[in-house]
Amino acid sequence: MEIVFLGSGGGRFITITQMRSTGGFFLKSSKNIYVDPGPGALVRSWRYKIDPRKLDAIFVSHRHVDHCNDTEVMVEGMTIGVTKKRGILIASKSVVEGDETHTPAISKYHLDSLEEIYVVKPGDKIKLGEDEMSITPSVHSDPTTIGFRLKTKEGYISYIPDTEYFKELKEIHEGSRVIIASVTRPKDMKIPYHLTVEDVVYMLKDMKEKPELFIMSHVGMKMHFANPYKEAQFIQNVTGVKTIVAKEGLRVRITENEITLKTLRPIRNV
Repeated sequence: MEIVFLGSGGGRFITITQMRSTGGFFLKSSKNIYVDPGPGALVRSWRYKIDPRKLDAIFVSHRHVDHCNDTEVMVEGMTIGVTKKRGILIASKSVVEGDETHTPAISKYHLDSLEEIYVVKPGDKIKLGEDEMSITPSVHSDPTTIGFRLKTKEGYISYIPDTEYFKELKEIHEGSRVIIASVTRPKDMKIPYHLTVEDVVYMLKDMKEKPELFIMSHVGMKMHFANPYKEAQFIQNVTGVKTIVAKEGLRVRITENEITLKTLRPIRNV
């Protein structure tokens, strides 16, 4: 299986400046899944030869613009310009129905073009080809925010979206070979509803079965200027878990025996 990052940034100020791109990531296993298509997802997909017309599913963790902005246009790609009823949307309640402060992230027009729609909550399980996605909880300002743990023939892959640390987090994601997590803030800069470097250290140190690779994503402006690569090295030094920072074009290839990393070259003029 493969994971390709179309961005590693998050939060309001990174999003509006695009100091780090915010396109989310693409996951290729037995199905082609796009995860959290934030601003720039469509353009950056084409830049790295990912054809949205070949998507099978889109996963959206919650209704904040840095995670869901390009949802409708990626649905249009998946449904071949809304000419075929196909594809799966897996999303939080806020994405499909909106909430007190947000309208839905996707229109009825786009919802009607999809073959299957799952408005999910923690504990739900969805079969995706040969894989199984288990929906996981988060503690975020959008209370419907969800992550996932994907069971594949190469092992478990976890995605932890925006959340503050809570004690069950380590138990839920323990045993995953790769964990992708939104780590917004560096050491000593905690804010509500988001993970900091200290939170990651607590989580990984307490895991009996640690991941082979921990990937920091959703880098906020404070983390960006604090040097996320030094923060990742700190996590690795303290926990012994290989820790890297996602960046646009990073490809993670996972086989039964190894995990390899490569930075893809973008297509010019896209």
